[in-house]
Formats: sequence, C-alpha cells, structure tokens
Amino acid sequence: KLFGKCTHHSADAIYATNTNRKYCRQNNITTNFIPKGRQKPALVEQSKTMRAALNRQRGTVLEGSFGNEKNHYHLNKIKARNQSTETCWIFFGILTANASIISKRMQQAAQIKSTAA
Repeated sequence: KLFGKCTHHSADAIYATNTNRKYCRQNNITTNFIPKGRQKPALVEQSKTMRAALNRQRGTVLEGSFGNEKNHYHLNKIKARNQSTETCWIFFGILTANASIISKRMQQAAQIKSTAA
C-alpha cells in the first residue's frame, strides 16, 4: 500500500526458485531471473537487455541504500560487544531509515492531496 504495486523485481540468482518464478508470473512482475529452458529467438535480446537494466538498477539502489544508512543512521559507528546487541542496533537503524522514507512519502501524498483539493 505504501510503496505501490510492484511491476519489476531484481534479486540474486539464489531467489530464482520455481515458487518465486510462479508468483512473479501470476502477478505480472518482470524479473532479472535467467530463464529456464529454450527461449524464442525474437525475445532473447530484449530479455537480456531488461535483465541487465534490472541488475544495474538493483546494484545501484542497494549499494546506495547501504551507504545512506551507514552515513545518516550511524550504522558505521556501531560499537556493540556481542552479536545480539549488534543485530539489535542494525535492526533499529534500518527500521528508522524505513520509517523516515515512509514518513516523507506520506507527507508528499498529503501535499499533493491538499493542492488538488
């Protein structure tokens, strides 16, 4: 509801299971998964281009997200003494980052709604 309908999905090859492929196909979600079986020659080049674009976008967004969370939510300054405390700090840092994103999107939606009315 908050992020809209998913139309494209990009993930590592480990997630290209039959269950995930079936779910994406049923929900008309384009993926970067390498296709199984023989492909129609007319669609091979287009499919490669789409997978490459999704892979490039995934890498950029994912790495940018980690960098942003490290810098703005102090995840690069965790001084935990054990694994459970470290995990807790990381969890709350990412939770705060997501809450911030959702808050900004809700404010933008409210502004659009108020200007339209």
